[in-house]
Amino acid sequence: MSCDYKIYGSITLRRSQEVEVLLDALRERLDDDAVEVEELDENTIELALNFAAVTTIHTPSVMADLIKQMKPLVIGAGSFDIETSGESWTEFIGSPEEVAKAKSASALLLIQERIKLLTAEDRAKLGGTGQAVKLQNALGDLLGNILPPTATELKDAQPGSLAYNWQQAKAVLRSLPNTQAPSLDALKALISTVQATGGLVHFPDGSFGCAADEDWLDLADGILAAKQALESETGVVAELTITEIPQSDT
Repeated sequence: MSCDYKIYGSITLRRSQEVEVLLDALRERLDDDAVEVEELDENTIELALNFAAVTTIHTPSVMADLIKQMKPLVIGAGSFDIETSGESWTEFIGSPEEVAKAKSASALLLIQERIKLLTAEDRAKLGGTGQAVKLQNALGDLLGNILPPTATELKDAQPGSLAYNWQQAKAVLRSLPNTQAPSLDALKALISTVQATGGLVHFPDGSFGCAADEDWLDLADGILAAKQALESETGVVAELTITEIPQSDT
């Protein structure tokens, strides 16, 4: 008898004789092309599985046993998406603590992807939670895509400087994970430092930038999200100058 079986995902493993035996078993049960191994260093490998085919009815139970054998050998946490006999699920592998972190990160990513699909009206129904996720997404993009200020720049950072604004964005982002509600004081400080340097500018294409540095589009998005979150929580309009940039004739 046969069944449809799909599995894809990756994990990091400690290199050992046990792992080599597992890899041979995986290649035998699936096929060589479905089992990819990348050597990260002399003691660590990354195992990726990508298999989707009609196979024997015994494959699901054999794979479940092989995955169970992997668990004590995993570094951190990884996961495999599995589908068979009309059922589908994600199998997380690792220590309970690392698996909890991986599940949380996966859930947050799903929320961030889905929240982008909401209309402004539906997003407003989420209240502070929706604004916090939007703010976290914007600030996460900002801090992940620019070079952080040097230690000297941070030490000497004055209110209104880009280094100071970076510090404030970092502080707001750190306040999000546990409560999903940013510190109101941190939001006020972040907005006030940008306001002190001229506020924001609104370009003809609909994008926003900071008056102090018009190339900081990600920071501008974060500031707007911070303003919305602050006003949603307090009911008070936060002062933030937005200057319209006229369409160029050229």
